[in-house]
Amino acid sequence: MSIWKDFGDDRDEFFNSDEELRLNHEEFEQWLDSLEGEGTDEEKYNREMGARMDKEADEINQTEYPEWVITTPDYKMTISNN
Repeated sequence: MSIWKDFGDDRDEFFNSDEELRLNHEEFEQWLDSLEGEGTDEEKYNREMGARMDKEADEINQTEYPEWVITTPDYKMTISNN
């Protein structure tokens, strides 16, 4: 079973006309078949994308942002990009 589909309208032309947006159907199907676990192709795909998003979110949360402290006799100011 495949989750690959044509929309049957102008969206097909949009995705097929731009080299960067063109998806290789056979490579996608091979990747989809390589996903482990039980369930339909759509469930496997959703599980894989969820895991990738969780990993990216963890990496973002672990990023350290620089912090500057400016101290004068009258005040102390902390600047951060966080």
